[in-house]
Amino acid sequence: MKNHISLIIVSLLCALLLGSCSTDALDSTPTAVSEFITEYFPNTRVKSYTPLADGSHKAVLDNSATIVFDKENRWIDIDGEGSTLPDVLMYDQLPPELYSYLQGTAMQRDVYAVTRDRFYYKLTMLDTVITYNISTGAITYPSVR
Repeated sequence: MKNHISLIIVSLLCALLLGSCSTDALDSTPTAVSEFITEYFPNTRVKSYTPLADGSHKAVLDNSATIVFDKENRWIDIDGEGSTLPDVLMYDQLPPELYSYLQGTAMQRDVYAVTRDRFYYKLTMLDTVITYNISTGAITYPSVR
């Protein structure tokens, strides 16, 4: 009986210890994805990492952004989920002409979401959307959201 009670106590302690450990889904992401998240969203836990049907994948950061990566692990959509995106992210990841435009209009810290494809970058601000045509370099602003 004494061994049975000891076994129950040890089992309960193990369950408590294992249950209190929180895993970070960052550990299950490809290296390029984890490096991107660590660089631009430091000290932020990855709440979930999900492969999508088209070969892309989505990372949901705890109390922060949601990022969709394509098959080659390049970001294609970053949504700040109600918060603005880091200025360093905008500086590093936008074409220089687009970032210069944002600086010139003092909006580089006002981007809530950014999407890109082969043709355009689309920046979602609080009350407008700015688009950048990759082939022509044309910037369209404002367009009401």
